[in-house]
Amino acid sequence: MTGAASRRFSKLMARLLARWPQLRSFRLRIALVSTVIALVAITALYASTAYIIVHRRAGIIDRVLAAQLSGPLFQLTLQAPWSAIDAHINASFSGFAPEGSTEGFAILRVHHAQAGELYRSSDWPLELAPQPAPQAGSGLQTLDSADRSWRVGSVTDGPVTVWIGVNRSLSNAQLRASFGRFAGALAGMVALIGVLSWYLAGGAMRPVERLTRVMVRINATDLDRRVSTEHEDREFAELITVFNAMLDRLQRSYQQAVRFSGDAAHELKTPLTILQGELERSFARAASDPALEQGLANMLDEVRRLDSIVRKLLLLARADAGQLHIPMTRTDLAPLLEELAEDIGLMDDSRAVRLELPQHLYVNGDAELLGQVLHNLVSNAIKYGTAGGWIALTAREEGQHWQIDISNASEGIAAEHWDRLFDRFYRADQAHNRRVSGVGLGLSLARDIARAHGGALELADPGPGKVCFRLTLPVA
Repeated sequence: MTGAASRRFSKLMARLLARWPQLRSFRLRIALVSTVIALVAITALYASTAYIIVHRRAGIIDRVLAAQLSGPLFQLTLQAPWSAIDAHINASFSGFAPEGSTEGFAILRVHHAQAGELYRSSDWPLELAPQPAPQAGSGLQTLDSADRSWRVGSVTDGPVTVWIGVNRSLSNAQLRASFGRFAGALAGMVALIGVLSWYLAGGAMRPVERLTRVMVRINATDLDRRVSTEHEDREFAELITVFNAMLDRLQRSYQQAVRFSGDAAHELKTPLTILQGELERSFARAASDPALEQGLANMLDEVRRLDSIVRKLLLLARADAGQLHIPMTRTDLAPLLEELAEDIGLMDDSRAVRLELPQHLYVNGDAELLGQVLHNLVSNAIKYGTAGGWIALTAREEGQHWQIDISNASEGIAAEHWDRLFDRFYRADQAHNRRVSGVGLGLSLARDIARAHGGALELADPGPGKVCFRLTLPVA
């Protein structure tokens, strides 16, 4: 394929992909291209074969007709058995008629210069015998009647002229029937080629599909999975080798990051605890100095904030390492949600609280961790909700899962933030100021805890005037 042809083909494929997105399946494209190529080739073969057969059939009929006219088939006399000759001619051309046809294929007319017409086939069309009689010696020619096409030839011997006509319409009908059966066989062949192309393309894509399945199953706790290159073709073996090497690098980097996060959080925990204790004792002794007391109070708030960050980082590091082991006990979350609703009223009595909870909401998991998730969501609803608005806590059973929605009146979340809300240290407040407390770890940690319980946490409804986070947990 030349460069220009390749570019035209690429543009054509781009237009097809834009119009039919389903063609983005590589396997489907391979099967379709193979089938189309086979269809074009078979159609060309069919057309050329049909052309050759039609013209060869016409030539054979002309030669047989000429042989009948020139051969010693009959004596051109007044007493010749013309009806028997007519039957013999029909028998000679019967092979060109459709199977089971009862219509005569050949017609015969005999004319004597003095005695007039000696014989005419019963099915000789009148429009082929105008008066006076057709001119003799005109050779082979094609004449059309009302619904038939005839190939007519003549021979003259003295005063006797004989015309023989061959019904080309019957020959054409036989060809159409044969071509119809041939086309049906070719259509079946094209369908078979399409099925075989789909099967072979699937076989060729099987290593890629296996690699895809492995990639789908890989997560933070399963980075040691590798794909075997045994019995694979050289091209796919090279791809798999590159993928395994990438996994090696990713596993090493990830393990180093996890160890660093865990070690850093663990090392920071002890000095922060000591610093917090010392600040609390200094704060208790600084009652006589208001300026010092205020400074120590501010420092104590920051230390407590750092301690909260370190604890969350430690939990996240354990979750990343697959070490966040949850003691699964049957827990009723309904009382906890009711208690959170009361806390909302105590923290901000200007917020209307809506409760739609079942009498019991049993799940399997750690009550303290799940309480941390719910407290974080409610805290966000208070911090980021519209002042004087509303907060709703609802829960319903959907199949084998509880859906717990924490929603609040809000100005909404801009679309560019939706996909990053659960990223660590990400805050929709682009200035990252201290107007609202937090460092962007709460939602990430809450989602990891939900996943560790076999559930999920997602932004369910970010529409204008409302924000809703949905916690999904299996029913106990």
